[in-house]
Amino acid sequence: MKVGILTGGGDAPGLNIAVYTLTKLLERRHEVYAVLHGWRGILDKEVRKVTSRELLDFAFTGGTYIRTSRTNPFKDEARAEQFAKSIKELGFDVIIAIGGDDTLSAGAQAQVRGLVNVVGIPKTIDNDVYGTDYTIGFDTAVNEAIRVTESFKTTIISHERVGVVEVMGREAGWIALFTGLATMADVVLIPEKPVSWDAVARRVREIYNDKRWALIIVSEGIKEYGGPKDEFGHTRLGGVGNELASYIEKATGLETRAVIPGHIIRGAPPTAFDRVLAVRFATEAYNAIEEGDFGKMVAYRGGEIVRIPISEVLGRNRLVSGYWLKLYETYWGL
Repeated sequence: MKVGILTGGGDAPGLNIAVYTLTKLLERRHEVYAVLHGWRGILDKEVRKVTSRELLDFAFTGGTYIRTSRTNPFKDEARAEQFAKSIKELGFDVIIAIGGDDTLSAGAQAQVRGLVNVVGIPKTIDNDVYGTDYTIGFDTAVNEAIRVTESFKTTIISHERVGVVEVMGREAGWIALFTGLATMADVVLIPEKPVSWDAVARRVREIYNDKRWALIIVSEGIKEYGGPKDEFGHTRLGGVGNELASYIEKATGLETRAVIPGHIIRGAPPTAFDRVLAVRFATEAYNAIEEGDFGKMVAYRGGEIVRIPISEVLGRNRLVSGYWLKLYETYWGL
């Protein structure tokens, strides 16, 4: 078969290992092509044949060697028609789409419309893909966020300040939650649990009076600022950490500083967990192709790698809920 591999949306540590592993397995019996720049590579017919040897030198780095974009092939009907034409002309039998909810939802549409067989692999540092416990990139991002937070905490303790760390997370607060748990932060703010900033300021004052410093972790998605949207309807986020720090300082009179590691946490070399997860996902995706089990996304559930219909991710996000939300409320309910 002629198999295309693409990475779409934001980059995430572990992508290169997934692409390398897939190519190494598939090239034994099939033609393997890199689709450059995500779904845009189909529209622009930007594809090239690859070998595992070519990919090996980049396998253990962050980012994505085959590049990415936030292109929506179904942005409108004209785009969808162009996409269908390009798919037919390229002659792919299968597309392996590695991405988050947007990239995978586009893959689900391509499968449902009968344009091409699709197998999905979930990746995103936000860990918000529906149907899987973990996505490629999340563990690395959390570890980087912890590293930044611990370094920052050393400074705020030394100067007896309030510190705010803003981490990524649009609609789901997984990075903030895990970073908060791992560093035992004093306050954690996530999109799933809106709270009054006045209540936050009061809590910070109480905590500061007790130990002379305070640490706050905030997910960037707790507030949107408008502005231009991407092709999937998302506005650019970032900056709420500085705004919250200013608010707390004015409300409490306490010197408050903010740090925003931003994209730094998504660019690190993948952790052991993400490396192994990428290999496991890629292997199961390969098995699905060999078995002709198309229209599926591989997923991590309870330690096992399973397959679920890729259509299940359409228009759905995995948010902090259930056990994890109860754990959040145990420590930071206001």
